[in-house]
Amino acid sequence: MMKILTIALSLFILLTIAWIVSCYFVPHQVEETVIEIKQGSGAQQISNLLESKGIIRSRLLFNAYIRLNKVDKKLSYGRYLFHGEMTLSDVVKVLTSANVLLKSLTIPEGLTLLQTAKLLSARGFGDYDTFLALSRDSIFASSLVNMPVKSLEGFLFPETYKLPEDASEEYLIKILVREFKRQTADLDFSGSAEGLFPNIILASIVEREAHHRDEYPVIAGVYLNRLHDNHKLQADPTVAYILAKRGIKRRKIYYKDLRIDNPYNTYKYTGLPPGPICSPGIDAINSVLTPHDTDYYFFFAGNNGRHEFSRTYSEHLRKQSEIKKLNAS
Repeated sequence: MMKILTIALSLFILLTIAWIVSCYFVPHQVEETVIEIKQGSGAQQISNLLESKGIIRSRLLFNAYIRLNKVDKKLSYGRYLFHGEMTLSDVVKVLTSANVLLKSLTIPEGLTLLQTAKLLSARGFGDYDTFLALSRDSIFASSLVNMPVKSLEGFLFPETYKLPEDASEEYLIKILVREFKRQTADLDFSGSAEGLFPNIILASIVEREAHHRDEYPVIAGVYLNRLHDNHKLQADPTVAYILAKRGIKRRKIYYKDLRIDNPYNTYKYTGLPPGPICSPGIDAINSVLTPHDTDYYFFFAGNNGRHEFSRTYSEHLRKQSEIKKLNAS
């Protein structure tokens, strides 16, 4: 019996030593994570945070390591990026480097996937082609938004971010989609457009059409009226989206453009296009969920970027004629 206990104790000691050596010297695969260490945080609080985020295997060994190496007083507050294979030594180097690597970036409302990728790469955040390829990967995109989608068009939320410059494209995309989910978590998408995806599609059209915030819910109301009565949306921004994907960038939409045979052409096809045409902001999304109850069916951009709304097509034509005469005088 004594011999069995001795063997068991010896085995336990060997396994414990092996585990400690592994924790100390064998790299631990860390998923890309940014953590914030508050000013005044002690070693115990920091180690608890690191363990909870999966950055270290054991807070006890981490505390022992920083004390033995006399760096427990040198851990700096701030935000830090951890990723890849990391030993305890690697983790401590990040925390003592004082390299708080977050940079501010504002993504405006109404940017397309292409424009977002271009903005990020121009500001030094990731590679344009890699970002675009990931965002267009339907399996990856669907896993992030928890529904079948062909790409992340419409889901890269416009906001001001604090981003790590050396983060991967995958991490950047996840941050933008996570913000979309956070901003829309409490919204009710069971309204007129029936479901999150159709509402985001319509909100993206409103975002590109409207130039003044007070017009968002009115324009949303017009589009919903047309959808309800099975009229074509006839939204210029959907045609502009087709042109932009073909590398054609111009402000004016020509009559020949309205004949393009493409499912995004709302002059040719009834109903919503297959997907969003940009990433709408929260105001555009809310305008679709709570539109103005209006009997308008038509509108056009008049002077100063504001829209003229009409109930009938004849009224629509008359107002267009009046604006042209006014501008010509």
